[in-house]
Amino acid sequence: MADPGTPQPARSSSSMSMQSDLGKGHSKSKHISSTPVPSDVTLEVPEVAVEKEKPVSEVDVSAEEVDSYTKRLVIHSYMLNYQPLEESERALDKFISDSSVRLLIVYHDPFTGLRVDYAIPAQVVEHMSYFIRAEDSIITEETFRSSVQFGSVRGGAIEGLLRLMNGVHTPQVTLSTAWPETAKNNYSVELHRFLSKLTDSRFKLLGSTVLYVPLEALQHRPEEAVTNKSLVQRLEMVMIHWTRQIKAVLSTQPVSDIGDTSGLLEEISFWKSRCADLDSISKQLQKPGVCHIQAILQLYASTYIPPFCKLAKQIQESTLQAQSNVSFLSLLKEPCEELAQLKPCEIAPKLTHILNLIRVIWVNSSYYNTRDRITALLCKISNEIIRLCCREISLDRIFQGYVISSKKILNDCIQCCLSWKELYLHTSQLHHKYSSQGWSLDQITIFALVDSFVRRCKDLIEVCECQQQFSRWEEGERVPLPCFAGRQGSEVTQRLLYIEATFDNSLQVLRSVKDILDVRNPSWHEDYSRFRGKVKDLEVMMQNLITSTFETVNCVEEGVQLLDVFQHLSGREAIKRTIDRKTVDVYALLSSELSEVNLVMCRLSSLTAAQMPRHAGQGHWTRALRSRIERPMEVLWRAHFLPHVSSGEEVRVNYAKLCQTLDEKVRRIFTDWSQSLNRECLSSLNQPLMIRCKGKTGPLDINFNKNLLKMFNEIHYWDRLLFEIPHYVTEVYQRREELHNLRENVLLVVRDYNRIIKALNEDELCLFSERIRFLDRKIQPGLSKLHWSTKGTSSVFINDCRVHANKVQLMVDEYKAANLAASKLCEQISELLLVHVDGKMVYGDLDFQEDQQSHQHSQLLRLQNAHQDIVKIMARVYGTFHLDGPEVQQHWVSYMEKMDRMVEEAFRLNIKRSLQEL
Repeated sequence: MADPGTPQPARSSSSMSMQSDLGKGHSKSKHISSTPVPSDVTLEVPEVAVEKEKPVSEVDVSAEEVDSYTKRLVIHSYMLNYQPLEESERALDKFISDSSVRLLIVYHDPFTGLRVDYAIPAQVVEHMSYFIRAEDSIITEETFRSSVQFGSVRGGAIEGLLRLMNGVHTPQVTLSTAWPETAKNNYSVELHRFLSKLTDSRFKLLGSTVLYVPLEALQHRPEEAVTNKSLVQRLEMVMIHWTRQIKAVLSTQPVSDIGDTSGLLEEISFWKSRCADLDSISKQLQKPGVCHIQAILQLYASTYIPPFCKLAKQIQESTLQAQSNVSFLSLLKEPCEELAQLKPCEIAPKLTHILNLIRVIWVNSSYYNTRDRITALLCKISNEIIRLCCREISLDRIFQGYVISSKKILNDCIQCCLSWKELYLHTSQLHHKYSSQGWSLDQITIFALVDSFVRRCKDLIEVCECQQQFSRWEEGERVPLPCFAGRQGSEVTQRLLYIEATFDNSLQVLRSVKDILDVRNPSWHEDYSRFRGKVKDLEVMMQNLITSTFETVNCVEEGVQLLDVFQHLSGREAIKRTIDRKTVDVYALLSSELSEVNLVMCRLSSLTAAQMPRHAGQGHWTRALRSRIERPMEVLWRAHFLPHVSSGEEVRVNYAKLCQTLDEKVRRIFTDWSQSLNRECLSSLNQPLMIRCKGKTGPLDINFNKNLLKMFNEIHYWDRLLFEIPHYVTEVYQRREELHNLRENVLLVVRDYNRIIKALNEDELCLFSERIRFLDRKIQPGLSKLHWSTKGTSSVFINDCRVHANKVQLMVDEYKAANLAASKLCEQISELLLVHVDGKMVYGDLDFQEDQQSHQHSQLLRLQNAHQDIVKIMARVYGTFHLDGPEVQQHWVSYMEKMDRMVEEAFRLNIKRSLQEL
């Protein structure tokens, strides 16, 4: 029997009877489940299973009720509130009827409910009932009890076995008088050895130490027991086991001495558990069972008593030490529990208070004030910080591409660790300053894991950066692949995709590494070194890709665009150097452009576009040179992502100097032009609107000052350059629209007049002299009286001139049309042949003559009609000049003679062609 002070499982009377019956009447093995039994479940065997007063033959159970009896037995042996299902009933029926099924197990599955199986369940269950059939036995009303072994198992396996041994087996062996003395002694030795170890193992699971007290030691008084040498030897064996148990407890080191990754709460829990265990042992040593065995062995003068008594005294001292440590370490419980709920970014402010409490323990504790223990306690803070950081870090999110949030968390963890070290150093300085006891702790040991964890976090940050650089991951999504222009665009894209695929394969290999956040994991360094080696190969590939892509760059804009595309790769040092070199090349392109612009400005200082005025044209050309370098420089200014290179500052200085030179040149050109302007430019408007080109009868020309036109053009283009117009030309320039409109209208008059003059030859001018003189009288004010400065009357003059010019133009056009019609009629006369000969026809003597006479008659009619038409045209034209003076009439006569000659020449040509035809 176990010691009365040892906790024993409760047992009902029916359960005790059932287990006793199993112990006596059956030798079958029993399965003990390892799952503990709930304390609120009480299992009882039905009354029919424990009626030992009646023999089996007297039990009133008919053959028809065997099945019902077994089912009720199963239900009551398991749990009264569970009802069997139809499937379970079928399983019970098969067990009763099929002799090959020897085992029936009934248990409750948390997912499927009540289960009836023919094998031990694979999972752990809380409560299990078993029925074991004897080999080749048939279950009937007479053979049920003899052929079926049944029972229930609850609680853990060791717990159930200990309960069975203490409650059933040990009392029967100890109290039995039927065994031979030698056999009983030999068996008792092994029984006590087994129960000692079983009791120790069972209560070690609960974190406590229980001393096994054999039942037979309590059956004898010390004076009687010392006479039984075999009993004394067995009790010495038990005391030896007690001694080993107590030594094991005393030698148990706190978690802080083991060097694992536990935290402060685990340290507190250890000392509380140790204090409770030592207190329990102290109480057990004072219990009657232990004292009784100790009294027997002292009376026997056993050699095992002094060591045991010494250990008992050490237990008392260790209990005091544990109680002291618990009282001091309890100060850390509340702040450590608060610390366990924080995120890495919130940890640092709480550490100061914890460090101060550790200083209190260090100064005031009688047992926990050693250098090693305080060092170990600070190590536990490091362990706790690492644990909290690891709790926040999600490796799945890191390898799934959530690089931005993951980098933030990793940086928070690094900052938390660095803050812990800073607070430690600050606290140590305060301790040195205000405490008589120096701060002589092993800082390397305290922060060894922290430093390793910081390096691990930096490695993971590098993994995140590599995902950004080589795989375009941002926050769980890939950034769209940039579009590369040009003939090499598709090739560059394919090479980028190949680099991404290679990196993804290497990343998956690194992801398969186990315990990445475990700083004690040695395999991480090798796996990460291999990963970095592959990343370096990808760096070389990326450098070659960047170099080949920049071979086609011809301008700054293209270079900046490519630098923007590859900028996300600049986190890697090797690639950063390549991008820096390409940035220098881009600045070199701009530097070359600056040199070329400077050279062009020096060589072609007077270059002006043909459509531009002289001075403003030079200003615009100079400003165009400035715009030529402004655009690439603006692109570089906006490219905030470009790395800083030394050549960039030099290029910016040269750009500023060249821009200043160009601006000064434009200002100098404007100054020279403004100084060359006529300050009395309004006086140039005091001149007639028009002027004769050749004498008094020549064509007209506009009489506008060309310098004003040049000035207006200059001012227009200088105004586009945002220069201020000189005040002394402002008034004239403000009238530019008015003068422009007037000039265009005057040009219309000039064109109308000149078109008439140019359309007539010398004879025709004499013929139209009366009309032209009339038109000259209308135009004369524009040649003498009306000036460009005149306002109001110019429009009336221009309209009147154009009306009369149009009338004269109509006369001229009618005259020209008449001449053209007469010319065509004369041409027609010359082509009307008087002879018609058909070369395919053979004429007779009179046929030819008749045919010719008929043809001549028709032709003569046509000639007469043509002549009459010419006469009518001349008569109509004469209607224009019939009222003119003698001079015009004389010219008309000459004109008519000319027309007569033209008609005669047409007839003469007709006769000539007719004779040629004949």
